[in-house]
Amino acid sequence: MGRGRWLHSRQVHETAQEPIPDEKDMNGVAAMRKESTAVNRNFSQQVLQGGGAKTMGFKEANPFVKPGEDSAPVAYRYRKWKMDDNTVLTARCELQSALDYKGEQLTCTVKALNEFDPKVTGIDWRQKLETQRGAVIATELKNNSNKLAKWTVASLLAGADQMKLGYVTRAHPRDNLNHVILGTQFYKPKDFALQINLAIPNIWAILKHIVDLCFKQQDGKYLLVKDPNKQLMRLYMVPNDAFDEDEFEEEPMPVSQEAPPMAPRGGDE
Repeated sequence: MGRGRWLHSRQVHETAQEPIPDEKDMNGVAAMRKESTAVNRNFSQQVLQGGGAKTMGFKEANPFVKPGEDSAPVAYRYRKWKMDDNTVLTARCELQSALDYKGEQLTCTVKALNEFDPKVTGIDWRQKLETQRGAVIATELKNNSNKLAKWTVASLLAGADQMKLGYVTRAHPRDNLNHVILGTQFYKPKDFALQINLAIPNIWAILKHIVDLCFKQQDGKYLLVKDPNKQLMRLYMVPNDAFDEDEFEEEPMPVSQEAPPMAPRGGDE
């Protein structure tokens, strides 16, 4: 069937009962996708200890960084799973950090949930995060269940010992360039999967079904699409030149629009 390729982005409120509109200034789908991606990228770097020795090192250098080029610290871990006698899954997984805990070295993934407007999200993080964190997570699970499930599965596949979740909000609801870190929290991926009712055996069963379906098709390029309104996925055959690399090259953000570092508020949990 040729090489596979995932087309994905960090969405916001994609599982909410009232999804955000496609186009609506800074609170539209396109703008919110860019903001969420930037928040995750910046948060993953801000929580790292700067200027100190690395807690964990890998023998091989980052294969995607050119000599002399500076890049965000990330570790790639290649893992494989035998799905049946004829099928082996190989995946490149990511780890964003490592930490020492009671003399034990732990690997960790780092992700950030972002609040853009309390009136839309249904709960004000500034008022509820410290006293009703469970309610905040429950609301996020309702509005972003796919994103939380994706992060949890990615952590499990990478063999991460911990997931570090950040709670990031806008400095002001009408300002999508300045953000504040309200708090952070560690979770064990397996425990968090149970908390959000994520059935790992079901995930492997669904993946195996899709793999079997793909093996039955003729060689070519295919697009797997989830119906936004139904529990249904469709597999489409597309031309071989569809989704060429240059079609997805994003224009660099002007310096005047780059978001400054997020300001922390409160300590780690």
